[in-house]
Amino acid sequence: MEIPKLPQYSLMRRKKAIVFTEYLHKLESVESAQRAGFAAVLVTRKIRNGAAKVFDEIFEMDLNQREVWDDLAKKLKAKYNVKAVVSNYDHFVVQRSYLAERLGVASTAVYAACCTRNKVLMRKALAVIPENIEFEEVKTLAEAKKARKKLGGDVYLKSIAGIKSRCIFHVKSEAALTRAWKEFCRLKAELDEELYNDFHYLDFRFNYPNPRKTVLVEKAIEGKQITVCSLVDSHRIWHAPSVCDVATAAEIGRDDSFLAFRILPSQQPKGIWREAKKITETAIRILGLRNCAIHSELIIEPDGKVKIIEIASRIGGYRTLMYSHAYGFYLPDLVIRAVTGRPVKIRKKAQQFVSLLELFPKKNGKFARIENLKELRKDSSFDHIKIKAKRNQAVGLARENFEPVAAILLKGKNYKELEKKSFYFQEKLNVVVR
Repeated sequence: MEIPKLPQYSLMRRKKAIVFTEYLHKLESVESAQRAGFAAVLVTRKIRNGAAKVFDEIFEMDLNQREVWDDLAKKLKAKYNVKAVVSNYDHFVVQRSYLAERLGVASTAVYAACCTRNKVLMRKALAVIPENIEFEEVKTLAEAKKARKKLGGDVYLKSIAGIKSRCIFHVKSEAALTRAWKEFCRLKAELDEELYNDFHYLDFRFNYPNPRKTVLVEKAIEGKQITVCSLVDSHRIWHAPSVCDVATAAEIGRDDSFLAFRILPSQQPKGIWREAKKITETAIRILGLRNCAIHSELIIEPDGKVKIIEIASRIGGYRTLMYSHAYGFYLPDLVIRAVTGRPVKIRKKAQQFVSLLELFPKKNGKFARIENLKELRKDSSFDHIKIKAKRNQAVGLARENFEPVAAILLKGKNYKELEKKSFYFQEKLNVVVR
């Protein structure tokens, strides 16, 4: 097919721009780009309500055709002086890197983006470091049973493309493994098309395990979870001043895979902070992550050793909110500086402690209400709550691919008191389902 001639724009007339791959709901980085003097250009499958008021230009296109991406790169080159390509969502980091390569813009390479999008590729890439967790890639229940025995019997069964602790099963017996496998098979019909994309249309020159057919079996590691927030340009790495402490569903007595709450600043020893950041830097360099925000999850074993759970090449879900309240800096502004190659300065003195809770029901059903909200709103630590589920909406367990019903921010001057209240409200705020 003959490509139509494109309008010519002189170098002097081309406006500096940052391109965003898809828009769902996050405005922060878009607004930061515009404040910094860049045109915000959106690439989307379908223009959503309100998007036209946010972006300077929108390209609506079929995201599953390589030729369309290649043609888009030509149009963008002709019209804009593109300085960076950004994705605010895990779903679209691979397309981000593909488009950046076509534009000749500094970015994380496509293979590296695939490693942050696909847990099997990530584990294989990080297998050269002792901080990696032992794993097996499986496609059948028989293979999963062999993998479980090989890894010691206590394992996690994980979706290789899941996010926010969804589709993760902790299994300690063959019977539990069989039940978890059946649940995986049931969930296949409900999987998010964009999240579980295998990107076959990009015609990779490497094997990309299909998320709908491949499952990750990992050796279960006991310990305390933490996260690290980082920014990178083409050669420099910056870290947020503190890692973030994480309490899991298991720690509040729930048989599920969600993260019950996160607290900043961390109360881990400074030595743990340094080790976590060093491991994150090693992973960043092995994968070759560039010009992006990075969200890393790690676990501290009882003997003090730190293992890496996973690494993502975009901002972690609640990091902007938490760091702005705890430290007073606005992460999206710093992201835009990093992806465009400008120096980043991060305020290191904490102003207060903050805790972010996510609420899930104890069983699947239709959302009815959250008990004891009046008590929460009267508490001195309460800042705000965002109820995400609508009345009668289907809600359920995180391990069965459901999203949180609500997110709550608490804040205070004392870590122990805030931690105590986080445990208290996770128990008190019961999500009632019909």
